[in-house]
Amino acid sequence: MSDRLSGEERAARFPVLTVLALMVGIFAVGSEELVVSPLLVDLAESFDTSVAVTALSVSIYGIATVIGALLFAPLGDRVSRRLCLTVGMTVFVLGTLLCAYAAGLGVFFTGRALAGLATGAFVPTAYAFVGDQIPYRHRGKAMGIVVSSWSLSLVLGVPFGSFIGQWANWRWTFGLLSILGVLVICVLLRAGSERRSTPDAPSSTSEEKAVDGEASVKAWIRSAARAFLAPKVPVYVLATFLNMFGFYGMYTYLGSALQYRFGSESALTGILILIYGLGFATSFVTGRWADELGKDRVLVGLLAGLVPALVVIPLVADRTPLLVVCLFLWGAMQSLTVTLLGTLLSECSQHYRGTILAFYSVATNLAVALGAALLGPLFTAYGYSAVGWVCAGITLVAFGLSGWAYRRGNGQDLAGNSVTAADHEAKAVASEG
Repeated sequence: MSDRLSGEERAARFPVLTVLALMVGIFAVGSEELVVSPLLVDLAESFDTSVAVTALSVSIYGIATVIGALLFAPLGDRVSRRLCLTVGMTVFVLGTLLCAYAAGLGVFFTGRALAGLATGAFVPTAYAFVGDQIPYRHRGKAMGIVVSSWSLSLVLGVPFGSFIGQWANWRWTFGLLSILGVLVICVLLRAGSERRSTPDAPSSTSEEKAVDGEASVKAWIRSAARAFLAPKVPVYVLATFLNMFGFYGMYTYLGSALQYRFGSESALTGILILIYGLGFATSFVTGRWADELGKDRVLVGLLAGLVPALVVIPLVADRTPLLVVCLFLWGAMQSLTVTLLGTLLSECSQHYRGTILAFYSVATNLAVALGAALLGPLFTAYGYSAVGWVCAGITLVAFGLSGWAYRRGNGQDLAGNSVTAADHEAKAVASEG
């Protein structure tokens, strides 16, 4: 088949509606994950409990996302990815509606768990769908559009949800997110009806599936172990966990700290979170600098800068101009740090790239869960400054790990033995062959 297509054929092969649905879907789940921070005080008042207790909803969401990714995302390899996306978003809508109408904390936690499971299933399937369905000539553009939705959720979704929660009621925030999810489902169904002739995933014979089923568990364990032992992978996965622990520990209680500072009726809480989101969006520009200066070198510098930033932010809460600058810089540094950690891990092994990025996702979501849960009592007892010091100390360890990896370069493994990425790839492929 010729690769030369007319402009009309190329346009027909680019599934605009599906890419739009994926973009809006990730925007919705990203907003759902992050919007709880500025709503914690209102949630605590509604359910007659403390901020630390309502913050457990962040932990529940993170744990559920890990479970959803591990259990349900692989189903897309065996059945239609479009069906998995539709079912995942349907569960997301149900969970978000439970949150909106929750009369008690137990129901709210259940809704967050369902939404987290759906997020764990939806996001990896969305990325895989792009790889399966989007022609190579369009794939970079499509993936860029889909991934950019995370930044949009910080820049637009979280501040908008905060404003709605302050001016109306926090229930309206979840209600609007559920409506957004319904829109995604409608677009997915519409797009599916237009492209029935194209399979969502390669099919397998019954014999192939039987063989795969018998060997899948052992093969996955072997593959996961080899992926984790690839040069630098354990270091960067641990650095990811520590960085995200420090980030979510700070971010989860940022909204509450701002509300205590400016009052629950003030719009400044939403505006300041918007400032952070604008800083987070700068990775579109700063990523180029990292490519020129060296990703691993820039990562070390960023983590070094995050350590004092996390200490300073609570200290300048009563000086709004300084707080604005610090929040913007924090967002800019954190965004590029996350981008570089993911990129560096993806470069550790081409053969095990998918599995390594799965470790990255698990480390991130475990950090979400533990950061919110473990630092809640500290915030309640000692305030936001204590949270800042702890998160700075944790980030300092991540800085040390990234510096160690940078000094080691590409030529040594964790035991100090000389090894290259190519050597590891060759050994891995040979052992599996």
